[in-house]
Amino acid sequence: MLKWIVEELKLPAPPFWLIGGLLILMCLPLVPLALAMRARVSTSPKTRPHYILDMDKQTKFKAQSDSPIFADGRAMRPPVPGTIAWGKKVDAPNADLLATDDHYFRGYRLENNATTGGMDTVYYTGFPGRIKVDQALMLRGQQRFNIYCAPCHGLGGQGDGAIYQRSLDIQAGWVQPSNLTDDERRFRPEGHLFNTITNGIRNMAGYGAQVPVQDRWAIVAYLRALQMSQDAPDTPDAPAELAGGVE
Repeated sequence: MLKWIVEELKLPAPPFWLIGGLLILMCLPLVPLALAMRARVSTSPKTRPHYILDMDKQTKFKAQSDSPIFADGRAMRPPVPGTIAWGKKVDAPNADLLATDDHYFRGYRLENNATTGGMDTVYYTGFPGRIKVDQALMLRGQQRFNIYCAPCHGLGGQGDGAIYQRSLDIQAGWVQPSNLTDDERRFRPEGHLFNTITNGIRNMAGYGAQVPVQDRWAIVAYLRALQMSQDAPDTPDAPAELAGGVE
């Protein structure tokens, strides 16, 4: 086409520099696209330039750094008085907003092992001071046990719940749940039982997200009563509901 125009208009052939310049101008719009494609596949230890400081990248002080804002020169500040830990209730009696009571919130404590240099898990025996073991707690624990525990462990805690019975019918190969009234569980500390409810053990999932702390201790209290009932003597001195165990 260019040759025809030159011949028809009797124009002289364009100089080489003009042709080269036109070709360069035609290729220039492709440069940003090529750079963008290269940036998508290239990596670098340096942070990319951030020309607009949106909320996703804000100026801040690093941990243990200096700050000229405060008189003591420290960037890290103690919690503001009255700060409430996220997700904690403030209307509960004897509320521990930061969950610092290991006995109540976890059931165990960590102790240094001078021999190995590591940490040992020590489960608490007995109930926390803020737990009052009475009939109301037992009834609450029985209700929660029947809802969350009995489907697998059975109402009597012997590992013969409805889910296990169903697995036998359909030959599902279900591993039988533990017998909560045997000697192994009977002699475990209360804190161990609480931790098992919270975080689970072996094939059992934890129920910490479904069952509040107070209700978990209620289940432990009811389980202790359930374990005691299995060995209740068949004597006139024993209450009728305990004699012979729990069905």
